[in-house]
Parts: sequence; structure tokens; C-alpha cells
Amino acid sequence: MKYTFDNTDKEVTISDFKFAGVMHWDYPDYADAFLDSAKVDGREATDAELDEIQEDSDLVYSILMDDITLY
Repeated sequence: MKYTFDNTDKEVTISDFKFAGVMHWDYPDYADAFLDSAKVDGREATDAELDEIQEDSDLVYSILMDDITLY
């Protein structure tokens, strides 16, 4: 997925998303879910990068819903 951080005009690729706090009983809200790790251009994202991505709640929710396996 392509993404541009606020402090740069460079478009990067973010991938390999890992979430924590996913409670299936909280479907469809997943209010406690958060982005625990990701890759930015193939390297581990920094905490600051994860925080910025996490601020875009619509994006994170979309990634979570694409990533999650419902039973």
C-alpha cells in the first residue's frame, strides 16, 4: 500500500501489518485494536511512523478488516 507521511513528500510502501488488541467479541468496532508493527519500504516502521499511521483511523480500520480472519 502506498502512503505519504506528513513530514515528507516521498511516497513509501507500507506492508506486513501486525495488529494487537483485536478482540473478536468487539466486532465490528475493534475499539482496542491498534497497529503493533508494519514495514516501510521493507524495513521495520519506527514508533513515530506507526503513531502517524494509527492516527488515520479509517485507514487502519480498512487494513484491519482486510487482514482479519472472521470465524
